[in-house]
Amino acid sequence: MKIAIGSDHAGYHYKEEIKQFLKEKGHEVNDFGTHSEVSVDYPLFIRPVAVAVRKGEYDRGIVLGGSGNGEAMVANRIPGIRCALCWNIESALLARKHNDSNVLSLGARMISSEQALEIVDTWLKTPFEGGRHIPRIRQIDEKNNLTGRHGTESGDRPPEERKKSIVSEDGPKRPESDKYDLLIAFRYIKYIEGEKSIEFQVDPGLKTSSIMHIPSPERWDEEFPEWAQKRRDEILFRIKEKTGHMNLEFKEY
Repeated sequence: MKIAIGSDHAGYHYKEEIKQFLKEKGHEVNDFGTHSEVSVDYPLFIRPVAVAVRKGEYDRGIVLGGSGNGEAMVANRIPGIRCALCWNIESALLARKHNDSNVLSLGARMISSEQALEIVDTWLKTPFEGGRHIPRIRQIDEKNNLTGRHGTESGDRPPEERKKSIVSEDGPKRPESDKYDLLIAFRYIKYIEGEKSIEFQVDPGLKTSSIMHIPSPERWDEEFPEWAQKRRDEILFRIKEKTGHMNLEFKEY
């Protein structure tokens, strides 16, 4: 995996140990700083990690601080980031299985370095379960899931009402399609709903991961037909669920 890592001064030493551990495991690591124990403001080093993961430049991100709380808060301000503050193996397992966490936060003053390495190892190895967790994660990522028209929580609506549609930020309600399938070929993956389909180019890897190329959020609506527009997160979640058994990486362009 390609992993981005960053910390403040309190997490510096753990960051260095984790970097070495990751390299020994064969991962590609990029250190976003800080590079000493000199006191720094953690948002300056944590935000770039989260942004890089959001852009698809890295598969996962790891951030560290004294408690890990502030680091998780900064990372989770970036759309599409699901940063989990983990303190033991169990929390790391659930962060991946149930929440598809793509950034891990650790508190260097809360756990030992040995515990930190165990958590990192567990978090990286554990796959996302998909299934019932997908619509819940989708609700996290929906931009207008925070407040309704009258300032109430839109998540407080009855489940049957929420299931009826996905509300785009600048358009009418769009019905959610439940029936879909994938056609997985050597050099492409086709997402299919009835007679409609969209296709993604794949660069096959033999001893390395295969790369599936996906349009960035800004380019998605330009490249795909109307029925697939405003549904990027939904469609990509479904593809990930169906391809969980594959050694497949997603790369934005």
